[in-house]
This record gives sequence, structure tokens and C-alpha cells, in this order.
Amino acid sequence: MRKLIMGGAGTVLALTALSALAADTSEPQLRALVPKIVQAWESMDLGKIDPYYAADSDLTFFDIAPLKYANWAEYRTGVQKMFFEPNRSLKFTLKDDLRIHRRGQLAWATFTFGADVVSKQGANSHLDGRWTLLLEQRKSQWVVVHEHVSVPLGGS
Repeated sequence: MRKLIMGGAGTVLALTALSALAADTSEPQLRALVPKIVQAWESMDLGKIDPYYAADSDLTFFDIAPLKYANWAEYRTGVQKMFFEPNRSLKFTLKDDLRIHRRGQLAWATFTFGADVVSKQGANSHLDGRWTLLLEQRKSQWVVVHEHVSVPLGGS
């Protein structure tokens, strides 16, 4: 009986250590992925953004406006019309507060940013905001399954 208990305890410790190791190796991967997602948005090219997002029909995305998008297809259409078409360029500056959290096949990243936008008429604007990405590991890659981008009231 004692051998069985010791063997079970050893297995639990080994699994715990392996789980911690998996979490440790995924954090650098996720930490590197977030700037790539942000750079894809800066390109204002949906073809470069699409690979990072899950296209499931029941995934909700929140952006600055409108209140919500019911799925990725709706989000990409809205962003193209409301944001990409009227603007010439977009530049994000990520602040130094990126946080990564992982629980199994799910992870979330939170960070704040500054955004500089140049309209097609040449007008410059700046806003500071916050961004949360909920990612799911599907096969060997992480994809965004929910996103929330917002700005504080008053714009800062």
C-alpha cells in the first residue's frame, strides 16, 4: 500500500512539474505573439490579421465602436469599413505592462497602448487604450477567440 501511495504521489509531482514546464515554455511564445498581432493590425490588411483570429461563428469581439461584433466575419467587415477605409496609417506603441496568463489550452494577454492614426485627409489623431486578447491553443498555434479593445472615458 505504501508503494502505491508513494507511486501516486510521485506521479502527481511529475505531472505538476511537466505542467509548470509547459506553462513556462508557452509564455515566451505568447509574449512574442502579441506584438505580431498588433503589427498585423498596423498593416491595415485583413489578410495579415486573419491568421491570428478564430473564425468560429459564435465568438464575440468587443472594439471601441460599435458595442460588439457577433463573430470574426462581422468584425473584419466592420473594421474595414469604419476604420481602415477612412484612414491611411495606424501605429501602435505598446506600453510596458503586457501580462500573460495561461490555464491549459486558454491564455489571455492584457496590455495598454498608444495609437497614432493618420486619416486619408492627413489629419493626425492619438488615443490611449487597453487591449485584452483571449487565446486558445488549437493544434500547435494560438488563435484569438475573444478580444476587447477600449479607451477610458475622456480618451486618456
